[in-house]
Amino acid sequence: MGKLSIISVEKNSTKADSLRINRAVGKVKGFMGVLKFIDKDTKQFIAFCPCFDITGYGETEEKAFEMLKFSVSAYFDHLVNNLSLKEMEAELSSLGWKHKKFLNKEYSNTYVDIDGQMKNFNAVDDKVERMTLQAA
Repeated sequence: MGKLSIISVEKNSTKADSLRINRAVGKVKGFMGVLKFIDKDTKQFIAFCPCFDITGYGETEEKAFEMLKFSVSAYFDHLVNNLSLKEMEAELSSLGWKHKKFLNKEYSNTYVDIDGQMKNFNAVDDKVERMTLQAA
């Protein structure tokens, strides 16, 4: 499906979530925001990708990111190989993605709460770090 890598992003980064899907060759490219924190109760590292509502977790940051990348990759595989074009577009739309182009589907995400905040994380000291997941 392509390689996924985590890239550190500055706290006030304006890099928007974006997604380009080429069903003909089965490739997905894009940038997706990730929030990283340590859960107060379990002390597990959490890597949460809000634009797909997918979470990875583990005893180490590496394990959390590994699980997140596996889950996002499996989700991309499902979108490209198991859904019709109409079903794929409906699925992404239900997650807040908006269609911008018709060739090599490109999407931009609008996932934020009504105040533009990500809230209610069970993070130690309420510390949440912003990251970016890059699909290439």
